[in-house]
Amino acid sequence: MSKYKFFIIAVCTFLAVSCGQKKTGEDKDYYDVNIAVDETFRPIIEEEMHVFNAKFPEAVLKAHYMPETDAINMLLKDSVRMVVATRPLSKKETEAMLNVYKLVARYQPLAYDAVALIVNPANVDTLISVPELRKIMLGQITRWEQLQHAKKKGKIEVVFDNSNSSCVRYVRDSICNGAELKGNMKSGKTNKDVINYVAQTKDAMGIIGVDWLRNPKDTSNLTFDPRIRVMSVSRSSVTESGNSFQPVQYYIATGDYPLTRCIYMITTDPRTRSMGLNFYYYVSDQDGQLIITKSSQLLPYMPVQVKVVDSDQ
Repeated sequence: MSKYKFFIIAVCTFLAVSCGQKKTGEDKDYYDVNIAVDETFRPIIEEEMHVFNAKFPEAVLKAHYMPETDAINMLLKDSVRMVVATRPLSKKETEAMLNVYKLVARYQPLAYDAVALIVNPANVDTLISVPELRKIMLGQITRWEQLQHAKKKGKIEVVFDNSNSSCVRYVRDSICNGAELKGNMKSGKTNKDVINYVAQTKDAMGIIGVDWLRNPKDTSNLTFDPRIRVMSVSRSSVTESGNSFQPVQYYIATGDYPLTRCIYMITTDPRTRSMGLNFYYYVSDQDGQLIITKSSQLLPYMPVQVKVVDSDQ
């Protein structure tokens, strides 16, 4: 009998979700939940809204999925009063909302996301370091054989979901320290485009939010979409299998996976009670965080316990 160890993320106890008593009065928009969402987080927000709507069937849910820049611009124009993005509003943006619309922006963290690097299943080069990734993004490494553990030859094609996406901003600001991105780069329109392109293109490297890579047949969230391969990433310039990690919940929680970021929900709703505010608090309370734990590749923001489970085969 061989023994396998599986890492399980379990959410600790936290707050109870806010109540949902029915509103009486003249506020016709009370039941509307109108939200702009960075398309990177469509899978988990759809799941959250589905469960929330089952609990509050009177809620009228409408989500607009788009690149992060466009989503935040909708909030700044007061076209929506709730956004899911990877950054809070800047001081200048917050002041503009207050000065122009007399609205106060509030935000709360929801979860931790990992930016995943994906390659074609035929590509055996699945180890990469952050310094190597930086050089690829700056056009200093352009071919697979230039990587430390290269076995493959060919020109690297970098594929993003959208030029205005949060993944592009993350790579530019957090990996390349604000420098202009160069090299052989392409962008599609959605995260599905990235997956499909990489699945069909042997030289491609896709950059994508990890939650799009769920394997629907694996309830443990330890494996990924079988159409692609997910690279293991090392912080060190010396890349080895022992110091390189994939973006599973456990390695996001321990900090071993280096390409992580926080997801925020921002609201400018001035009311003290509304169905939109119910949803705003729901996703960060116990019920909403359990959905993130069980139904996504993301790590919930709520404190977690990491358990090691032994199973005999």
